[in-house]
Amino acid sequence: MLRRKETKETKGVTMKEPQHIDTLIGAHSVFTGDLSFEGAVRIDGRFEGNIRSEKDGTLIVSEGAFIKGEVSVPNLVLHGDINGNVCATSSLRIGAKGVLNGDVVYKSLSLSEGAAMNGHCSRIEEASASVTKIKKNDAEVIQVK
Repeated sequence: MLRRKETKETKGVTMKEPQHIDTLIGAHSVFTGDLSFEGAVRIDGRFEGNIRSEKDGTLIVSEGAFIKGEVSVPNLVLHGDINGNVCATSSLRIGAKGVLNGDVVYKSLSLSEGAAMNGHCSRIEEASASVTKIKKNDAEVIQVK
């Protein structure tokens, strides 16, 4: 069982480690569809679809895991691969073997040596910033105000 780690503060941004994993998609699992959650979700397998969380949700993508789709969560810890745009309204941490292929909107970013990001990056400047997605010429664009 995973235990709660103490809250860490990095450059004025508080990041909470999940108390426990509410949902686990196992290493040999393939999930197709959309996921909306609260709490903590860990993906060890393959996920094809969009993932969303609003209330202090944490998504953990384990080494060897793969996500194809849009991800919009407060906290993202990436050790696997994501092919799709990402919005992390609180924190985005990419481990040494993490690979992110897509545009990124984030408030706090932490990259380990060896991490890979391929896409445009935009930082959320203020806590009250609103993040919206709009369609422009048949492409989805993340707009930060």
